[in-house]
Amino acid sequence: MMHLKRILLVALLLALPCVLHGQAIPNGSAVQDIGRIEVGANYNFFHANAPPGQCGCFSLNGGSGTFIYNMTPAWSAVADIMVAHANNVNNSGQNITIFNYLFGPRYSVRRYNRFVPYAEVMLGGAKEDVNFQFTINRNAFGFLGGGGVTTTLKPRLGLTIIQADWVHTRIPNAVNDRQNDIRISTGITYRFGVH
Repeated sequence: MMHLKRILLVALLLALPCVLHGQAIPNGSAVQDIGRIEVGANYNFFHANAPPGQCGCFSLNGGSGTFIYNMTPAWSAVADIMVAHANNVNNSGQNITIFNYLFGPRYSVRRYNRFVPYAEVMLGGAKEDVNFQFTINRNAFGFLGGGGVTTTLKPRLGLTIIQADWVHTRIPNAVNDRQNDIRISTGITYRFGVH
């Protein structure tokens, strides 16, 4: 059932840009209009403290996809799906894969023509797959707060120069069921509805 929901969500995200392709939001303070829909692909560096019983701080590498619906020049609705993986965490022989699926508002400051800073807060879920003595698959609450800076490379192509986020999850870990992680991202964005 969960796989069916994920497939339907991906199909919806892929269909919306086709429906809204011709729409743009006029932006009086910038040189060009803002696309109604943006789809992004990002590289993520994830610094985590997921192992139970210790800080055990370690790093993961991964990627994320973002779907942004610009409601006004300042406010957007964002969906962020992320996956990150680490092998042999702290020489323990343990492999960890973390999935985050988060949704929420983004506020962008579009006063500048070249650079657009933004802040966002998102809620959703987190999932962790771990191979301790046996495979553990856990789902939990997730929260993200952060922001970044984007720029335009071409009218339809944007670049997330940097995004920094605090990611809080409540994945069971036999200690306090809380993780406070840092995510640093960069990536490209394709904007629909911009000419």
